[in-house]
Order: sequence, then C-alpha cells, then structure tokens
Amino acid sequence: MNLPALSLLGLISLYLIAQITTFIFGIQNDKFYAPFHFVAGVFLGIIFFALSKNPFSTISLTLLAGILWEAYEYSMWKYVLKKNKFKPKRQDTINDLFLDFLGTLLGIFLSGQL
Repeated sequence: MNLPALSLLGLISLYLIAQITTFIFGIQNDKFYAPFHFVAGVFLGIIFFALSKNPFSTISLTLLAGILWEAYEYSMWKYVLKKNKFKPKRQDTINDLFLDFLGTLLGIFLSGQL
C-alpha cells in the first residue's frame, strides 16, 4: 500500500477511535480532540498532496476540510445535541484549524515536498 492509501485508512481509524472513546468514556473536553486534529491534518496533507502535487493547494484543501468539519461539529451541537453546556467556543475552532494547518505542513514534509 502506498502512503496516501494508508493515510486514508488512518483517517478513518482516527475518526472511529475518537468517536468510540468519546462514547465509552463520555469525554467532553475540547483538549482531548487536539491531537486528533493535528494527526488528521497530517493524513489529509498526505492525501491532498498526492492528488494535487502543490503545497498551496494541499494547505487550502485541508483548511477547507477543517472548516467543513467545524461546521459539522456546530451543526451537531445546534440541531442534534441541543445542549448549551457543550456549546462550541470560537477559540477552540481557531485552535483546531491551526492544528489542522500544522499537521498539513508535516504531511507535505512527509510526502517529501516541503
């Protein structure tokens, strides 16, 4: 298997691990998810760089994916969970996108092009 395919499997595994551990242990702390955002950025950086071969496009696509993920998180909070207790915070969103960006830089570097 090549690196982008392994990264896709890693991304799926990362999502499942985050969901399962959150469900089993009832984790609601935003800091728990920080490493997941960084590693997801690495995986997406590898995948998008394999597709585009352009570092700028890779960063842009990964940040777009991060923004869409944050919109998904907000929608889940607003329309499914409906709990003010766990309302997403602006600083958490900014931190998540920054970690996605840093992970993407590492992903591009691991792909050998930074």
